[in-house]
Amino acid sequence: DNVGRTGGQFVIGIILTRLLNPSDFGLVGMLTIFIVIGQSLTNSGFGQALIQKKDADKIDFSTVFYFNIVISVLFYVLIFVSSPLIARFYHEPQLVLLTKVICLTFIINAFGLIHIVYLEKILDFKAPSIIGVISVFASGTISIFLAIKGYGVWALVVHTVLRSAITTILLWIVSKWRPMLVFNKKALASLFSFGSKILLAGLLESIFNNIYYLIIGRLFHAKSLGYYTRASQFTQLPISTLTVIVQKVTFPVFSTIQNDDEEIIIGYTKIIRGLSAIALPLMVFIFITAHPLINIVFGDKWMLVVPYLKLMSLYVWIYVIYTINNQLLNVKGRSDYYLHVQIIDKVLIIISIILTYRYGIMAMIYGHMVATILTFIIGSFYLNKVIRITLLHQLKNIFPFFISALIMLALGVILSRLITSNIQYLLGSIFVGSAVYILSLWLLKVNELQIGVNMIKEAKRKYFKND
Repeated sequence: DNVGRTGGQFVIGIILTRLLNPSDFGLVGMLTIFIVIGQSLTNSGFGQALIQKKDADKIDFSTVFYFNIVISVLFYVLIFVSSPLIARFYHEPQLVLLTKVICLTFIINAFGLIHIVYLEKILDFKAPSIIGVISVFASGTISIFLAIKGYGVWALVVHTVLRSAITTILLWIVSKWRPMLVFNKKALASLFSFGSKILLAGLLESIFNNIYYLIIGRLFHAKSLGYYTRASQFTQLPISTLTVIVQKVTFPVFSTIQNDDEEIIIGYTKIIRGLSAIALPLMVFIFITAHPLINIVFGDKWMLVVPYLKLMSLYVWIYVIYTINNQLLNVKGRSDYYLHVQIIDKVLIIISIILTYRYGIMAMIYGHMVATILTFIIGSFYLNKVIRITLLHQLKNIFPFFISALIMLALGVILSRLITSNIQYLLGSIFVGSAVYILSLWLLKVNELQIGVNMIKEAKRKYFKND
């Protein structure tokens, strides 16, 4: 799902980036914070509560389904009425209509959310995978056509709305689940204790993860926000892909063994080592190839993205571990601790913004980096209170991959001084960097390297056997 969907989104994003201007992405970036708030309210936290509750029945699912729709409609009406104020805040009159159209996704997504939750609950990932890929490529093709025809920012808006619509329609066609004509207050109340904390924490996370779009959009030009938006999306793409893949599978699985701490710790250790083995070299590749990559893929008009991209790549990998840590808090039923961590994170972000916004976008990114590291450390102490996983345990398991990634980084810097051609450096750094990373893991005798080799051998064996 994520290779096809995210890979497709990446390719479509590259094409749209070359066709559109930074200001077009900046305008959509200005609305990002409202979009993610709407998505959090639509989810309402009860989706995860349904997965976490072992005996969730049809009444629970139907009740949450109708509750989500009501919430999404109410929030859309609020945004619709407030659209002139949003446009005035950013000094961009065209945002009035853009806001009204793009935020229709709140209502559209609400009609398909519980179908996804139901499929995740029964560990059926095949249908959402196919639907995700189809929706990305169908909506992307139409948005590229609109961009070629000169519709500018509307190509991005149509892409967002159409993707949600196609996904929801296909979920209703494929999924066997259908809502009952019932709304049970007791069922909602039973999910409220867990779900409400997830909702509040999700809202805080949505707001503050995207508050930089709000601040930069208000203080700087739409073009500057466009550069920041592309840098953020570029670095978040591999990280969010990895975390979503693992979250969708591990949360329902861990929920079934939530009372067996030993099994959870074993599974958790394997997960963070596997994720670190992938996330760290990916971020190093982004750092060392940022200049030639942006120049070749996006073009000269996007070169101001490079410094943002390189700085973000130094720390966004932390989100991989941080997200899994938060997931364990929820699996153990401590959504209150999860909420505490989220509140601490947001306080640190506010402090960093207050201290840095006067000095420009780069200073704000530095501030965000410090806030992210501190939140990870504090969150690790909460995790240790719930289950015997210390910060030292996490760092010990990350360490070999971190060292190997540092060796890659040093080699990439050396190559950049020796090779002047963008294409030659891009290809050379990828090839040599991969070889050095694998060699480093081999010298450090990292088990995950052999596991990866065995997986490749098994895949080849199955392929040739079927062939």
